[in-house]
Amino acid sequence: MAIFTAYITLLKNAEGGYQNLPQDTGNYNSKGELVGTNHGISAKTYENWIGRPPSVADMKNITLNLALEIYKAWYWNKIGAAYISNQSIANLIVDHAVNAGIGAAGKLAQSVLNQYFNYNLVEDGIIGNQTRTALNSVDQELLHNYLKNERENFYRNIGGVFLKTWLNRLTLFVFEKKKCCSQYGQFLP
Repeated sequence: MAIFTAYITLLKNAEGGYQNLPQDTGNYNSKGELVGTNHGISAKTYENWIGRPPSVADMKNITLNLALEIYKAWYWNKIGAAYISNQSIANLIVDHAVNAGIGAAGKLAQSVLNQYFNYNLVEDGIIGNQTRTALNSVDQELLHNYLKNERENFYRNIGGVFLKTWLNRLTLFVFEKKKCCSQYGQFLP
């Protein structure tokens, strides 16, 4: 089963520290104030975490440990990624949830399973037991390739100033044939 600490390395390579880009909608709180993001945590995500619109100072004070706590609670755990048998698949799906939302990541995974593996899952965006069972039962390398390709298509359809950044981020996600054993936190052949 997949482990969060294995995803953290990829996440750290994909997300930087504080940034405040006016063209990034994730930098605005619910009041429409440009407050930035930090460690990839958007202003809206942090607003939901603290229960009020964050300020620039709030965003700048997000520590890496706090960001990881948010990622684990609101992305990794919500998807049930620890119950996905292949670490590479879990990484790819959780990272899409970080970029596009949990529902979008779930719909993408369900669509891939339906389109390429002949499942008939409801594409509701909820990665529950049925979706995780399907994810774990198909050829993992093929699944990884289809997920990565569909994620690229998702970004290309959006386009915009961040397209190159999103596509570069995808290059971090390579398929590992190894499975990870969460009980021991090590990779198995």
